[in-house]
Amino acid sequence: GIPHLPCVSTYTYGILSFWSGKGLKTVISSMKETLKETKYHKNLNILRQMLPSFRMALRLMGEESSMPQQDQDSLINASDRTNKNDITGKHASYFHSLYFIRLTEALIFRELDDAIEASKGYFSVDKGYHFALLAFNMVFRRFYSGLASFWIGREIKDRKKAKKWLTRGTECKDEMEKLTASASEWNFQNKAYLLQAEEQFCRLNFEGAEKLYDAAISSSKIHKFVNEEALANELAGHFYLETGRKNRSVHYFSQAFEKYSEWGAVAKANTLTNYLDGS
Repeated sequence: GIPHLPCVSTYTYGILSFWSGKGLKTVISSMKETLKETKYHKNLNILRQMLPSFRMALRLMGEESSMPQQDQDSLINASDRTNKNDITGKHASYFHSLYFIRLTEALIFRELDDAIEASKGYFSVDKGYHFALLAFNMVFRRFYSGLASFWIGREIKDRKKAKKWLTRGTECKDEMEKLTASASEWNFQNKAYLLQAEEQFCRLNFEGAEKLYDAAISSSKIHKFVNEEALANELAGHFYLETGRKNRSVHYFSQAFEKYSEWGAVAKANTLTNYLDGS
């Protein structure tokens, strides 16, 4: 057969399993098989696309140090050897994927400066990156880049820049609402609810945000996206904490801890322990 097809197939399965919330141990096992195949077939494009997601999955589990040195070197070399100014040419797909992984990792681990830097890179590439929204993992990219945009928009002090970030978040939310209405509530409803909740938080509509966080959590649970159920609970926890309701935030952080642990993201879950006593 065609040598690159098995690599593409296992890569697609591994990536979609990761973003859909399949157990991380299973995801990492699948990714290792993909990396093995890409090295055997010398498919460097798939290799460099897979490595950032593989490293992030390991970090979520607290096993980043177990990443083979050869893969660490390949990850560094892929970035260093790629023309960072070529964001609309042959390297656009790579940078779109790389910045997306970085902004999502920064969002999940609450690393604001890294989220800002990665999001700037992501949206600079996104301007010239034309793919159908339903193509491969573009839905997840819109979801997480929208959440990152709302977070950044709330945190930065410059009102003009904040407005730009909030506009980006709203655009991502609008796309998710369209998908929910026209394509599949099962896949998109919970994502739309969480983006709506974050938007209402930004608009200081706290009553509306409360209902939407709970709707996002419920929809994630019903539709079996454990990773997004964990994230929705965590963001609800931060919402209550930042609006002066520490005691109420503990419930949501506790649920987030439980769901991240269920997913296999033990290291991420452990970052929430400081919030669990309400202090």
